[in-house]
Amino acid sequence: MPKLEYFVPVNAPLQTIWNVLLDRVEHPDRYMQGVDSFSFVESTESFAVREILIQGFPLRERITIDERLGEVRYQLVEHPLFQGDVYNALIPPAQDDPKATPVVQFRMNWQPLNEEGQAVDVEGRAVLEESLKHAVHYVKDLAEHMERTREQAQTSAAKP
Repeated sequence: MPKLEYFVPVNAPLQTIWNVLLDRVEHPDRYMQGVDSFSFVESTESFAVREILIQGFPLRERITIDERLGEVRYQLVEHPLFQGDVYNALIPPAQDDPKATPVVQFRMNWQPLNEEGQAVDVEGRAVLEESLKHAVHYVKDLAEHMERTREQAQTSAAKP
């Protein structure tokens, strides 16, 4: 599968967006359609391994988080059809542009390992593209909603 990539600006503070990206790791069922179940089967200081069942299709991922760089990487582990990863990044706004907003980037780079994987690649590309766009926009919408809610609570608390 050729690389799929999608960017979206988010009108929320970096920390709010980062918290949503971390919640996405802990609760994939909130962010991905069709999650039947999930569990963490290994956890160390440098990575975690998560198993997800999506519409009956098992997926095992090695997840690494780099807060300093604002990156979360989901690397496929022992997958029968594909190898590769999904990468989520939080890109800070340009320092020299006061109107700039942070950007969330999702990139999927899965390569078929066999003919069955190639068939899924051809047949499922449009679905995966839509799923990636949906995931990025969901993160955006949730972070912006959280920020509006926080601002409204501050405004209400400041009123006498």
